[in-house]
Amino acid sequence: MSTWELERTMAAEGLIPEEAPPLPFGSGGRPWFVSLVMGVAGWLASLFCLVAVFLLFDPNTPVGAGILGAIMLGLGFGLYAADRDDAFFGQLALALSLAGQLALMYAIGEATDSAVTVAAFAAVISGALVLWLPNHFAKGLSAFFACLAWAFVVRLGWWGDDLFGQRRLEVPFLPALTGWLIIWVPVGGLVHTLIRRETRWMATSARRVARPALTGLLLGLSVGTWASEPFAALPFTTPPTEIPENWLVLWPLLGALAALFAAGSAFRLRHRAMIGGAIGGALLHVVHFYYLLGVSLVVKSYIMLALGAMFLVGARSVGAGGGQGVTPGRERPGGAPAGGTFGRETP
Repeated sequence: MSTWELERTMAAEGLIPEEAPPLPFGSGGRPWFVSLVMGVAGWLASLFCLVAVFLLFDPNTPVGAGILGAIMLGLGFGLYAADRDDAFFGQLALALSLAGQLALMYAIGEATDSAVTVAAFAAVISGALVLWLPNHFAKGLSAFFACLAWAFVVRLGWWGDDLFGQRRLEVPFLPALTGWLIIWVPVGGLVHTLIRRETRWMATSARRVARPALTGLLLGLSVGTWASEPFAALPFTTPPTEIPENWLVLWPLLGALAALFAAGSAFRLRHRAMIGGAIGGALLHVVHFYYLLGVSLVVKSYIMLALGAMFLVGARSVGAGGGQGVTPGRERPGGAPAGGTFGRETP
């Protein structure tokens, strides 16, 4: 059924008035709520399919899990190639591809018994899927997963495979700071480079990879430090007097700064949703830092005052520079609109 036929049928049934404005159609010429229902149906179908596959084949060996993961990845690619605009098949393909990646990671982990190897494999395959997947949303999600996997590679490779914090770490200041910089400075540099050269790659086919990758990288900067937090540094259940000197508590604070950088980058792109997400990520990191720091409440209050003053200065500087950007609705050099296509698939 075409979009015009759908509107005419709904008007005949009295669901919408005859003079109603056109429905807000999304990708594929469907109303957004229809796409939402079809997407949810795709996830449910994939869940039932995965349960049935695991019950039938029981892949309890690395080889079996690897074969099953490769099959699910292949099915995901096939569904993407069959119909990119269908919400049901798109979400079904996304769920199958994610399940395939998890199965392959399980196979690697069982074969090597190394969390670092699993994280490195996840970083490589997520980066490759940014290039290979035909779906815009899946590309951005893969870029975000690649950031998280890279963070785990550095964290686990440097301080051991104690992923869930069964032992307390004693990390000096310089290694903790260096580890965070190794993880996130390259990501921030890549974001800055992509935004600076946006008018170049927007005019080429590279936009199909660069645009969703930029979305995933910004999301990684916004919440990546929290999502990849070294669990061994969390002292939620240990009294402050029993916590060894661990400068990994700096990571949430540095993550707040990275989220503010992501907010500034999203502002340059006129991406309001990402600005809100980055601000939320900064607040999340500040709260995490507050509960993570093993000092008295008075010292924490001073730290919160200093952070508040820093955020006010940052907000004022962003507001002062807001009038120097590109006016929304005008075009940048090269014919690219000022952030108008960010987050959307460009044909």
